[in-house]
Amino acid sequence: MDRKYIENEHIVDRYLSGDLTVREARQFEKYCLEHPQFLEGMPIPVRLKARLARRPLEASETGMFHAIPSSTTRAALEAGDEGFDVDEEEQRWRGSRGGGNRILLIVLTVALIAAIGGMVMYALQVRELSKNVKTVKTEMKATQMTAATSLQPYRLQLSRNKPQQPTLALGWMQPPQMLDMYFDATDGKYNQFQVTIDKVEGGRVMQIRRIARDSNKDVRLALNSSAFGPGDYLLKFEGVNWRGQLDEVGWVWIGLE
Repeated sequence: MDRKYIENEHIVDRYLSGDLTVREARQFEKYCLEHPQFLEGMPIPVRLKARLARRPLEASETGMFHAIPSSTTRAALEAGDEGFDVDEEEQRWRGSRGGGNRILLIVLTVALIAAIGGMVMYALQVRELSKNVKTVKTEMKATQMTAATSLQPYRLQLSRNKPQQPTLALGWMQPPQMLDMYFDATDGKYNQFQVTIDKVEGGRVMQIRRIARDSNKDVRLALNSSAFGPGDYLLKFEGVNWRGQLDEVGWVWIGLE
């Protein structure tokens, strides 16, 4: 019997409760006698430590106590010195160990709750990331330029002021169309124009400089709907005067969502 065996097999608890066999009790008592430092560090009553530190008596069954009628040591402890209450001492010793076990249980419970909370947060982050990836994939697919399958003409009038709602609401086109747009530029003295296309709540898409109106005095643009992606787009028309300066002429708002 060694210290590891004593700890793993709970020899001290079983010794105090009288659950050891005669052979185990004798081996335990011998080990305590031969290792006084180990005996001193054990959480057992002082009177019992004093008994285990004494040389065994030859007439005892376990080598420590007289006339033990069975394989237990509890009866011998109860027959010890006056004033030594085995039940009280054992209960006190077990209570001290129980307090440590309760603390360990609390620590493990808190750690478990923290681990579960971490797993829940990680699952929420993964879900949000998956949602973002799906959104990005959808946007990439939507903004991927594809060949137009049809040509659709549209005739539009320029608004003198910046519009507050779409002038032409087309929605997102699937399959994409080639938007053949005619913008009426009969009013005014300008023959050349600068057209700036901005995405509403977004950045600048393109700018076409010095585009001339045709013989019908229309500014004509052909745009692939898939080149812009879903959204609203503002087209600003500016006339180019003889000095090369720009004068605001009109606006058009096209909705593609």
